[in-house]
Amino acid sequence: MKVLPIYSVKPYAPHKYHDNDRCTERNNIERENVRQGTGGRPLCDHCERLNREGK
Repeated sequence: MKVLPIYSVKPYAPHKYHDNDRCTERNNIERENVRQGTGGRPLCDHCERLNREGK
């Protein structure tokens, strides 16, 4: 399900944002590294697929 976007501030993390609560990459971001918004980054491929499928 689509939710408010977040991204990780870890330097080696993929430079993508996440907006689907079923995305495993999104759910693996440690709480202290989460920032709200897109950070000017492109959408995660996994989130994009989940959104397209209506999941």
